Amino acid sequence: MDTGQIFSLVDILIVGSGIYLLYCWYLLVFKNTVREGILIPSNTMKKCRDLDGYKRFMGIRLLIFAISAVLSGGLGLYSDYVKPMTSRQYLITTGIFFVILIWFAAQIKRGEREFFS
Repeated sequence: MDTGQIFSLVDILIVGSGIYLLYCWYLLVFKNTVREGILIPSNTMKKCRDLDGYKRFMGIRLLIFAISAVLSGGLGLYSDYVKPMTSRQYLITTGIFFVILIWFAAQIKRGEREFFS
């Protein structure tokens, strides 16, 4: 397996994760269901003090992260199969995605501290 195939595989995984996160956002916003293991650790949902507040807090953050994952992976796949990006463009795209990933992880911890006992 060469590096191009590895990058393609990673891009496919990122797009797939983004689509799954969009599904988790849909469940959170429209079905009042929090996917344990994604947004919060397993078996902590019963400790939630304010589900509506948590939905408002995490909803937009989850949507931003999900869209960034789909876009980042989609741009990577476009670069792999249609028109290659320069190394600099690819690194910038990946860097922006990782900054959003770190921000999202911090927001999950913040939401856990504020809305769970």
